[in-house]
Formats: sequence, C-alpha cells, structure tokens
Amino acid sequence: MVDRRRAALYGLVAFAVATAAAIAISGSRSAGEQGVAPWLVQGVGYLCAVLAAVELLLPASHPSGADRKLGGVVLVAVGALVLLDAFAGAGPDVGAGFLRLVCLVVIVAVAARLLTTTPAAGRGR
Repeated sequence: MVDRRRAALYGLVAFAVATAAAIAISGSRSAGEQGVAPWLVQGVGYLCAVLAAVELLLPASHPSGADRKLGGVVLVAVGALVLLDAFAGAGPDVGAGFLRLVCLVVIVAVAARLLTTTPAAGRGR
C-alpha cells in the first residue's frame, strides 16, 4: 500500500509533468490556434495537484500537522494558479507571471520536502 506522503508526491510529480506538457503543446502552436489541448492537459495537472493536497489534508493514523500545512499550501497555490488561468489576460502581464512563478516554486518546494522526508519503499521495513 502506498502511504499518503508518497501518493501526494506522485500527484505533484504528475502535476509537474502535465504542466511541462501543456507548455510544450502551447509553444508548438501559434497564438491564434491554441485549441483546447493545452487547457485540457493543464486541467489534468491541476486535478493531480488538488488530489495530492487532499491526500495530505485527510486525517491519517499518525496525524502530522506538517502534512496538513503542506496540503493547505499546495491547495492555495493551485487555487491561485487556476484563478490566474481563468482571469489573467492573454497578453503579457509581469505581475501575473511573477505570481505564477511563485506558486510553481512553492509547489516544487513542497514536493522536495515530501521527497526528502518520505522513506524509500525498500528501507525501514
């Protein structure tokens, strides 16, 4: 059975892969011919990140306040990213770009923390 932290880490890695794929798809098309593919792939990524956050927020047999805090941080960062995608204009916006970067760095930092504090599958058993 996969523990909560490892499942959350997998969700955040899936978010990163989906985000990279959405950027690649969007970059390969002209601005007028984006279509729904980048939005769909990014939506799957957001879903993975939200599921990772919920996994950290759910009560566990050995509850850890740090897990709940990490889940809350991921949920807020993903919420901000979704709002940016929904309401930011199509043109260049330095403020929105900076906020997007901050949110992505926060999610990467949470994933790094989970990676360094989650025991490997073969160790300690």
